[in-house]
Amino acid sequence: MKLAAIDLDGTLLNSQHQLLEKNTRALRQAQAQGIQLVLATGRSVVSAVDMLEQMELEGFILALNGTFIAQKTSEGLKTLRSSQLEQSDVKKAFDLAQEEKITFIASNQLGSDRVVMDGPEELVQEFLVKRTDLRCFTAKEMQEKIDDASNHYLKLAFTNQNRKKLLNLKQRLEKAGLPTIFSDTHYIEYVPQGVNKGTALQFLCEKLGISLSETLAIGDQENDIELLQMSGRGIAMGNAQEHVKAVADQVTATNDQAGVAKALLRYL
Repeated sequence: MKLAAIDLDGTLLNSQHQLLEKNTRALRQAQAQGIQLVLATGRSVVSAVDMLEQMELEGFILALNGTFIAQKTSEGLKTLRSSQLEQSDVKKAFDLAQEEKITFIASNQLGSDRVVMDGPEELVQEFLVKRTDLRCFTAKEMQEKIDDASNHYLKLAFTNQNRKKLLNLKQRLEKAGLPTIFSDTHYIEYVPQGVNKGTALQFLCEKLGISLSETLAIGDQENDIELLQMSGRGIAMGNAQEHVKAVADQVTATNDQAGVAKALLRYL
């Protein structure tokens, strides 16, 4: 194994979205053995970098579901690829989110812009933390940002406590030519066509001169399926959904049982 790509929520992080010391130790051990570490997440660039810094590690990030690929070193962040959404698609998606009254989040490498459509409850873990890169706007303000041709987004997300409403929006977006995937129970995402964690891993491996057969990936959600399939060995978490486990080569323990550490240590 020359590279390990690992999801964050539901995988590296426990149910309280916290790092486990066992996982951190395993990743440090892997890096000490020369293995390239990659965080593959739907989360923002800032959040992914923050996780590496918390673990005192250098590595790569496939942030915003693979739309933003970068290398994090002690010298800073080096962008390797950025995949932008079409402005017309962002407009269509925002219109549908407003009609369905479902919270809309548009993200790029600078942060995430959000409009809460229905209810005060916060479902997005990142927004529970007060940070300058996490911004909240009115629908009118968001429309102005979307209409500004100089403003580019890489990923859209939609969230609501009512999963039935979310599934209805998912269906409407699909009909509009905007297929989405679940990255969490109450969270669906849209990224540029052909972009996902798997193709992002492929791009990174080509850049690093590493064969995909020499990679390992660990994940738990629908947005991890391409990642697990693209890697040489795909490992699903014990808490993963059944259709995610079905595409994996093996299943490890749950995210609350340090399943990442157990999986990694088998190959070190």
